[in-house]
Amino acid sequence: MLSAACTIEPNPDVTGTGIRISIYALALGGRVISFIASQIGNEEDTKELREAIDVTLSVQGLALLFTAVTQAFLNKLTLFHAICVIHLLALLGINLPRQAKYRNVGVLRMYVWLGIKFCASGIFMAFATYIWYTARTFGVQPECNADIIYVVFGISIPATSAALRWIMVGTLLLTAFWSLVGAVLMVCFYAFFSWQARRHPNGWETFRYSEQIPPTSDGETKVEQWMGMIVGVGFNIYAMVSLEQTISRNTIGIGEREWTFGQILSIFMLVGVANESVNFVLAYLDRNERERTHAE
Repeated sequence: MLSAACTIEPNPDVTGTGIRISIYALALGGRVISFIASQIGNEEDTKELREAIDVTLSVQGLALLFTAVTQAFLNKLTLFHAICVIHLLALLGINLPRQAKYRNVGVLRMYVWLGIKFCASGIFMAFATYIWYTARTFGVQPECNADIIYVVFGISIPATSAALRWIMVGTLLLTAFWSLVGAVLMVCFYAFFSWQARRHPNGWETFRYSEQIPPTSDGETKVEQWMGMIVGVGFNIYAMVSLEQTISRNTIGIGEREWTFGQILSIFMLVGVANESVNFVLAYLDRNERERTHAE
């Protein structure tokens, strides 16, 4: 436990109550809503609802990431809040979905979208690696870093522990390496398919005869959907409990619980998902009513 002289400075716009409520509701509630929608709704309605949830999660994640990076650059971020940001981003993810579907556009839009997505992911990887690598001296209160607690599976571990830091740094570096390998392979495959497309007048054809094309299945099976939901919900619950334990086992200034503009804005991010959920239910009820009328 931190001493009274080493109380962590509050930063409600990063880990305040409103921020956490919004992220928890989006990460856990969004997944459950998407799963229920996939079980009762049609494919098109479910896809639109999932896209709305993904967009809200992505905007929230990018806003949190760049807020933390900016505060770190200005030396206004503590190690405690930096670790909490990394933890929250594990719930939100770093993504940039394309919500609108534009027609008759070339590959330039795809290149720009992929470039922005890789840049955002790279910024997160670099930020997280830097935080853990410099954990002993990072932030606006480096004298308190040795006393900061991070909870893993209910166990309190000092955030500056060498074992914890190097496990985190090693995991991040391996992830970055394999992501880079995947990006290189993707470029190679794209170049190969482009070469094939020039050889064949039918576009992206890679088989000489149509009967050689292996059969593919559309969508996920019920078992895959249930397994994905159970694993996703389980991870989200673990991440939420671990973060709340981390917050409760550290001494933070009273201002952390104040409701600031950033927290209120974060709560209002839920309005878009709530609106789409209501529209999904209304469309489902209208469709059932039309089917019942036609049946009569």
